[in-house]
Amino acid sequence: MKGCKGIAVGLVLAAVALSGSSLPQVIPHVPYAYAQDDWKKEFEEICSRTDDAMSFSREELKSLIARCDRLKTVIEQLDESARKVYLRRLQLCRDLLVFVLESKEKP
Repeated sequence: MKGCKGIAVGLVLAAVALSGSSLPQVIPHVPYAYAQDDWKKEFEEICSRTDDAMSFSREELKSLIARCDRLKTVIEQLDESARKVYLRRLQLCRDLLVFVLESKEKP
């Protein structure tokens, strides 16, 4: 089915190009900051940094946690199976970052 979606999108883009119209700036149901598969790059960027979490400052950890929260809204828009997998993985990354932040804030 995914191949059919890709073909359909390609046909729509071709029709728009031939008609001379411009494409909308925002893809429906996806926040502007994460068009198409950009969310996957953000996901990998955040979760790949958990190995070094103890070396980050409090501000860096807070920033990563905030990025997790923003990314969660994008992942919630995915189809059911992808949503379940990526939300769970993102939650695990976020939980680790929160744990490290809390451990750094304790006296």
